[in-house]
Amino acid sequence: MILAINTAQVQHEMALLRENPASPGEWELISEKIWLDTRNAVEELPAFLKKLLEETGTQKEEIKQIIVVRGPGSFTALRTGVAFANALAEGLHAKLYAIDTFELLRRKAALADPILVILHAGRMDAGVQFQDEEIKVGMLAPLLKDYPHGSGICVVAQLNETLQEELHSLILEKKWRVVEGHELQTLGEMLMTHGVEQLEEKNTVEPLYLKGPHITHSSDPWKQ
Repeated sequence: MILAINTAQVQHEMALLRENPASPGEWELISEKIWLDTRNAVEELPAFLKKLLEETGTQKEEIKQIIVVRGPGSFTALRTGVAFANALAEGLHAKLYAIDTFELLRRKAALADPILVILHAGRMDAGVQFQDEEIKVGMLAPLLKDYPHGSGICVVAQLNETLQEELHSLILEKKWRVVEGHELQTLGEMLMTHGVEQLEEKNTVEPLYLKGPHITHSSDPWKQ
């Protein structure tokens, strides 16, 4: 049994899959929960796991593999999801796997065309990864200027409203295709195709951030 957890996106996801007894190596999606980030993941994750198990008649001990999205994503929600997966895997003696958000979105897009994934990196910065190249972080226009026009490039983006408007103009100029949110598979649907293929087993998963959290330091010298 596979349990998958994603708190790296605005829409959080938790999916439960089992191997098809008639076709070893193929996975069936038993149940999946999708909910908007309410900044209350500490309470929501155990509650949604309990619902999944109760609705499917599954015992927690049947979970043998846990997959968690390690980021980039919202600092607090991501940290909570990764910590929950780490603790659960240790308690259940389950195998633990991690996938980053860039690879997650490429797999969710399920396209043969080259894919450019763009994520919000905080304030007015973005993180960009084309296929499996190195992740680049900075201002959006300079990051994208060297990528060719056309060439069948598809774009999957998760940005704030301001950056989304800037990206829209750049995409029109570059003549790229945007993969809309409704075209992406869910976490569970993606795993039915890929399972844990090409995912590295981990003892402990560390969150991945494009930049450190913005912390306002106190002017009180005793708190610094």
